[in-house]
Amino acid sequence: MNKPWVVILVLIGIFAAGGVTGGFVTAHMFREKITNRPVPEEWAPRHIKRLVERLNLTPEQTEQVGPIVKRNMEQLGRLRNQSMTETRVIVETMQREITEKLTPEQRVKFEQFNREIREKVERARREKGGAGRPGGPPPPEKDRTPLEKPSGT
Repeated sequence: MNKPWVVILVLIGIFAAGGVTGGFVTAHMFREKITNRPVPEEWAPRHIKRLVERLNLTPEQTEQVGPIVKRNMEQLGRLRNQSMTETRVIVETMQREITEKLTPEQRVKFEQFNREIREKVERARREKGGAGRPGGPPPPEKDRTPLEKPSGT
């Protein structure tokens, strides 16, 4: 004797399992895409290679296009560094303003929260490899965001 509520419950379970599985797969793919993105030093050679392959550039065209790509990719790298610096300043300001609004107990929890984020970033760097990105050696102290700084700072 099948009861309608049992069928409905099973269907809801299947739907929920599919949603959870889809969420994990999406999160994994997103994380892989982020951690395997090229570093700025790879931008120009990769772009030139793509242009050569997709446009069938001649060696002469490659010689002409190469310096253009390199020059502009260097500008993009500088812009990225500037943006990261500005982002760091904003994050530091935000954290300072938040800290001012917290009770002493909340400040301890806020510092713990920030420490956990720093530890997560460091673990990702150790696991992967690559300067200044998840898995790589950490950037110089002066180039770290507040969330990346050792807890003693």
